Amino acid sequence: MATRPDTPSTSSPPAQAGVERSLVVPDFFRGAEEMRAEFDERFRDLRSTKPDRFVWDYWHMPDQYTYVRTYGDRYFRDELTQGLLGRVSEWGLETLGCGVIRPPWLSYYVEGCVQELHADVPHGPWAYVFSLTRWEDRGFSGGETVLLRPQALDFWREFEAGRDLEADDMVERIPTAFNQLTVFDARIPHGVRMVRGTHDPLDSRIVMHGWFEYPELTASEGLQDKKSMAALELGLAGAAKRLQRFDSLTGVATIRLQFDEEGTVDQARVLSNTLVSTAGEPERVREALDLIVETLRDVRIPGGGGWAILPFRRE
Repeated sequence: MATRPDTPSTSSPPAQAGVERSLVVPDFFRGAEEMRAEFDERFRDLRSTKPDRFVWDYWHMPDQYTYVRTYGDRYFRDELTQGLLGRVSEWGLETLGCGVIRPPWLSYYVEGCVQELHADVPHGPWAYVFSLTRWEDRGFSGGETVLLRPQALDFWREFEAGRDLEADDMVERIPTAFNQLTVFDARIPHGVRMVRGTHDPLDSRIVMHGWFEYPELTASEGLQDKKSMAALELGLAGAAKRLQRFDSLTGVATIRLQFDEEGTVDQARVLSNTLVSTAGEPERVREALDLIVETLRDVRIPGGGGWAILPFRRE
């Protein structure tokens, strides 16, 4: 039986979905203890009048945001700051296909601090939260990152009359454990549970947070010549054109291609994927990913091996 146009061949293995929705990475940065020690040192001397104690902004937007913040890329020693941001960028490129981050915020949450549900649609495809919170030793309640669950975002599809629903059925609460990186689709309605029980910055929710920029075509050094880049851009354009038939999809997907020494695709895999169907047809996401990967397997480059990350974005 012939397959319909632009439908992946049934003989091709289905594409793996890659990172979807959210991901939690423990023990993320080896300099976390040094960063926390530097934060603590600024607050221990309560009578200090050094300028670095006066860099904080109490940010309060009624019924939406209340917390204390400062510029995350200016607070710590340069070697610590660049070490963390470099680690986030390298991890992002390898894991999500997004290697550029926006300047982060550093925030702490004491009594009454909260983020009500919101979505970071304009900022980038993925949000990240890096925690310096002594979570296991905390003297407060709240402070978890809260994400609306898929069942709440598409509430009526799986509605069961007569079944009791409570908060944990509708929201996911992610503890902000020390030295943990939490990454999530920035479009998902999310927030921070109100902190109760502490007025002390040393016993507070302390996080560095920001966003990844939208990904761009990226290649290893050996594939950055004009001919190789032209071949990659041609493959990207061809797959994007075939993707146009999925008119109900919105989001971002990144595909990593590994080339052998003859310039043939040795491996094609999905790194990250925030695609969703606005028509309520989740199976279309799988079809689109299969089509993209199948199309990219035909890319050929002149010369030796290397890797490339190709992004696909649908508004």
